[in-house]
Amino acid sequence: MHLRGQVTAPVVVITGASAGVGRALSRAYAARGARIGLIARGRDGLEATREEVERAGGQAIVCAADVANAADVEAAARTVEQAFGVPDIWINN
Repeated sequence: MHLRGQVTAPVVVITGASAGVGRALSRAYAARGARIGLIARGRDGLEATREEVERAGGQAIVCAADVANAADVEAAARTVEQAFGVPDIWINN
């Protein structure tokens, strides 16, 4: 993204980020320096993904949430926005 001539890392939110496709997407965006909100139900898997994101050059915040619960999703969105700003990309996986 460009902001007044400067390139900034995108803010990305990925659901299902603790395993499989969501985890792979997290690593791919991290390699591009993204700031990522990681959402899934399992905190242990999310923490492992967070560590991978940081090793790959990104930043991450863990948001344990059940995407079937609208209040959980809203709370996770607020957490990501407070940490990194408004999401540029939201991937529902």
